[in-house]
Amino acid sequence: MKKLIHNILIISACLLISACESNMTDETFIKSKPLKIELTSNEVQMVADNNNFATDFFAALYENKKEENMVVSPFSLSVVLTMVWNGAENETKQEIQKTLGLGNYPAEEVNAYFKKMNDALLKTDPNTKLAIANSIWTHKGFPVKQLFYDVNKTWYNAEVREVDFSSSDAVTAINKWCADNTNNFIKKIIDKISPDEIMYLLNALYFNGIWSNKFDANKTQKQAFYKEDGTSAMVDMMFQNHTLGYYADEYLSLATLDYGNGAFSMIFILPNQDASFDAMVNQLTYSGYFENSIQTALQCRFDVDLFVPKFKIEYKETFNDILQLMGMELAFSNSADFSGISDISLKISNVLQKAYIDVNEKGTEAATVTVVSIGVTAPEPQPQKITFRADRPFMFAIREHSTGAILFMGKVGNPAN
Repeated sequence: MKKLIHNILIISACLLISACESNMTDETFIKSKPLKIELTSNEVQMVADNNNFATDFFAALYENKKEENMVVSPFSLSVVLTMVWNGAENETKQEIQKTLGLGNYPAEEVNAYFKKMNDALLKTDPNTKLAIANSIWTHKGFPVKQLFYDVNKTWYNAEVREVDFSSSDAVTAINKWCADNTNNFIKKIIDKISPDEIMYLLNALYFNGIWSNKFDANKTQKQAFYKEDGTSAMVDMMFQNHTLGYYADEYLSLATLDYGNGAFSMIFILPNQDASFDAMVNQLTYSGYFENSIQTALQCRFDVDLFVPKFKIEYKETFNDILQLMGMELAFSNSADFSGISDISLKISNVLQKAYIDVNEKGTEAATVTVVSIGVTAPEPQPQKITFRADRPFMFAIREHSTGAILFMGKVGNPAN
């Protein structure tokens, strides 16, 4: 009953609050409204389904790894796997498409959707630095169908390079491309190239956003952060009081903090005191739940005392097992059908992502590289006062408002680590 009354009070306060807009406190901001990305009805559904993939993927990864600190980019993973999907056929293609939540849409419509998202995300906020790059690296002399190259060049602006994989220069060149396209945050993605591997597809994503309303560094204080094992660590806890998007239910509370002109925001997602982090993550996998929670928060604003720790996370993980658990089994098997790439039998040998995020008083800098390696198959009134104190394990997500696309998602279980 208390939770019901709590939610009724939030909704009542929301209805009585006049529309509020975040005030740009930094005069260096370019005064502009976020670009509204116009989507067709099918594209709206693709965003929703792909966001369901994002939460399902994160939940599966968390359940499998149970690590203190994690950061991944579902968007980067979706882009590079869709590039691979352009070379898949028959059941292999269907499995990848279903796993990514792309329905039964034809290839041209799916590719047009990602091109539109890529182009629009780069333009929606001149105050936020966002860079997206794609590339395909192939062993020199290996027969690749020109149509596969052309599709990914046209729709994903993919750079194509044919190099000698037997030379150490190939590893150097691929890693340099990663560094160049992530502002030097991801300097190495591969250590060596296996003799069986003939192709790498890469997506690089770089994000640098300044808070619309910055934290005052003078208000950052050492405070306790309570970890899952019952111990605590002293962390640099940032504080600000501002009018923010806020939502709460029996599982979680979330607060939204905008970057730049408000096109992008970070969503802080905190399990309730009587709900576990695991239960919260499980709830997020229900179709539409996460997006509906965010939309409710964005409909009105609350006077929030926001406490959030500064944190940096570097994370590197292979996703082969997770993607197979989610339904992409054929693509990794000797039965894979990538005849759209080459007449020689191929399969995915590895899906690897490396990500970095730094959240501080000024804003957020984040970068990721996702690489898919392809190998030849082997034989066989006054707003209610809210306090949001992220002093225990919490989730975060970086989201574009107009479409709802999730660029990054992660967990902070120990900011002091």
